[in-house]
Amino acid sequence: MKKLIFLLLVLIIGPSLNASECYHYHTSTQHAIIKNERGLFYQLTEKDPNGFSYVRQINKPIKGIDLATYKAIGEDESTFMFSDKNGFYQLEKDRQYEDHLAIYSKILGANPNQKHINGRLFLIDGKWSYIIAWGKDTKKIILNGLPQNITNVKCFSSGLYVKSDKQVFSIYIDFYTQKATVKTIPNLNPAQLVYYACNPRENEDFIADEQHIFSIRNDGSFEDITPQFRALKVNRKFNQLKLVDNPTVMWWSDKVIKKREGHSVSGRDPLTGEDIDVYFSYYASTPLLPKFGNSSYVRFQNKIYPIWDDNFSQSYDIRTDVSKLEAIEGKLFKGDDFYYFEADDDYKIISTKISADAKFFPGVYSYRAYLSKALVDDDYIHFIGDRFNIHMDNKKKLTSKVVKQLGMFYLFNNALFDGEKSYPIIADYETLSTLGSFVDVINSCAGDMPNTPPVQVKYHHFFKDKNAVYYLNEKTKQLQIIQTADPADYKADNYEALQELYKIKDVKGSIKKKTSSDLNYYAIGGFALAIFGLGFYLIRRKS
Repeated sequence: MKKLIFLLLVLIIGPSLNASECYHYHTSTQHAIIKNERGLFYQLTEKDPNGFSYVRQINKPIKGIDLATYKAIGEDESTFMFSDKNGFYQLEKDRQYEDHLAIYSKILGANPNQKHINGRLFLIDGKWSYIIAWGKDTKKIILNGLPQNITNVKCFSSGLYVKSDKQVFSIYIDFYTQKATVKTIPNLNPAQLVYYACNPRENEDFIADEQHIFSIRNDGSFEDITPQFRALKVNRKFNQLKLVDNPTVMWWSDKVIKKREGHSVSGRDPLTGEDIDVYFSYYASTPLLPKFGNSSYVRFQNKIYPIWDDNFSQSYDIRTDVSKLEAIEGKLFKGDDFYYFEADDDYKIISTKISADAKFFPGVYSYRAYLSKALVDDDYIHFIGDRFNIHMDNKKKLTSKVVKQLGMFYLFNNALFDGEKSYPIIADYETLSTLGSFVDVINSCAGDMPNTPPVQVKYHHFFKDKNAVYYLNEKTKQLQIIQTADPADYKADNYEALQELYKIKDVKGSIKKKTSSDLNYYAIGGFALAIFGLGFYLIRRKS
């Protein structure tokens, strides 16, 4: 009976115990294979949303690989492929949690004439095979219907795109049935083929020749969107479009071709006369490409519109020559001076009255911490938040010449400013720079239940100038000299160095510098011995 009641409580309360917010929902991870003087390593790096504060970095040795002949031969979203003089190997990115050594698989023995594509497809006995492995378990899936003379277009883990001199193919690998499906993508000219790599989060890339364009996905599926481009009367060669690096799919040459936001419009394919749904727009507009961040606005008929407004239904109200405006970051523009969105009107862009000569610093978006972008002129540092009001006091008078952005802080007036408070510091301000920071995750997740502790993280910041290395003391908000650290020994953005500095931050002592006498003892001794030997030789020769 007690067990039954417990199970009922778990069923009722269980869903509420799920975390509603976790710090790691917002972090980013990168995988790499690193070769250095210590050997070969699998590396996992996780960083804060600000893009530079380390959350963790794991380096696992890859043992048994000949360093002299090691060669990276391929990579997809799940696997690294490499070789050495002894064979071919695969290393799964997301399965490196079980041991202190990296786990990898040898899939084939050494063969200098072995033909492969991305370290995943191998030509064996005249047929192409897809090889996947984990530990000692290796699976080989034969791909029937592929000619021998294929080359790579794009390889994902379960969807691959290849071409011969005559055709373009898609390959889908079904891991459950361990079978492959090979299809010919029609109408494409392999000699003219280009690949457009777009936002990985959207899982939609494109391949095109001069007259045809296809949408492709990481499962090997494809869709002919050529009729949509014909309906839009796109009059450029499809393989000569300039792809804009932006979350929204966009090409820009003389006009903008853009994936529409959330809905399609009706169109007609002029070749077949068929009525079709069109998911793209095509206008003689110009994307305003910012110096920092993503593109959010376009210029059309000398007016500015949000990038999502495919019908140009409402422009922004601005009293200046729009053709002279340059996007800087987010809602900030630069013209005769700087312009920003008015605080109470999302469709009104106003002059900030800040000179165009002011120096710009981009915003820093950390977890639950925000350092706003700023403009610095001769007299003030102006903070540009999400909304701007020229009548509000959003600036600080400068009393020092040195103004810098150091990680999650601004340095001005001989103090570190975190976006809310200033902390006076003592250092050589001219040479002060950031070495980086790492995050101590105290409570990674918060639950839905009342009174559960919130997500809590703590940042550890390190700096250096020409004289010393510093740790920002969390309690005193002062720069604490790390007494045994030589600034010449440390460079920015090194996780292992930051961890080392944290361990020795409270160690008393001094820097062990190499003195000239220390460096010359052996040289002097060797020189003296050489002189003695030469003298002895000359005396014997004279005798």
